[in-house]
Amino acid sequence: MATFAAFSNTDILQDLRSQVSAGAVVTDPAELKKYSYSENMTGEGAGLALAIVEAQNTADIQGALATARKYHIPIVPQSAHTSTVIGADGLPGSIILSTIKMNHILEISKADSLAVVEPAVINGDLDQAARKQGMFYAVPFLGTKWY
Repeated sequence: MATFAAFSNTDILQDLRSQVSAGAVVTDPAELKKYSYSENMTGEGAGLALAIVEAQNTADIQGALATARKYHIPIVPQSAHTSTVIGADGLPGSIILSTIKMNHILEISKADSLAVVEPAVINGDLDQAARKQGMFYAVPFLGTKWY
């Protein structure tokens, strides 16, 4: 069956690159294969994403989402890509939105018991930073096994 596409992948990628100013838009097939699916993915679902957006800031995320909405392309958010349940594997033709480089602790306020962090901050790093201020971040379920 023939499929009609109003826009080519080249058009979509050009738009995506114009929307992502600080981060990178990756289309290298080896990188797409690495991030599109894990070893747990088999069968028909194992296809390559269209691109990986390596977001550096909120504007990059907004730009990727705007392009995805414009062209009706699924977005798959990823951070460390360590899931064993393939919940963050890319879908064929999707845009993988990687926040792995957004790993900064922006603020820790002891007075408010508040931490403002970017999405890829590791729990242990947040705990270490909080301890320097006489606080701690209780990492949920550390070492817990689910049966």
